[in-house]
Amino acid sequence: MSYLLSEIQKNKFLETSGYEYVGESLKGNFMTEYPFNNREWEYSPWHFDFKFDQDNGFLICELDHRMTNNRTFGWDQDGNDLPEELVNRVYHPHI
Repeated sequence: MSYLLSEIQKNKFLETSGYEYVGESLKGNFMTEYPFNNREWEYSPWHFDFKFDQDNGFLICELDHRMTNNRTFGWDQDGNDLPEELVNRVYHPHI
């Protein structure tokens, strides 16, 4: 079965990156001026990277900034958090 991003996942994408998910990209990255969708953010942008696994419907994302540790997230089609071990297979924690 091939999944598309669910509406809940699109909302999680917005909450994390500050931008709406547009199109049908399965992966991508960009600099975001609105980490955690904080429109009052006045500091340097963060790097946002995402991967969507169509086979199982998982959205996995990373917010990364040179001044702090990365933040990783993952959700299934219902918006449930993915296990940390699964997310860490895609984005290794920076220590």
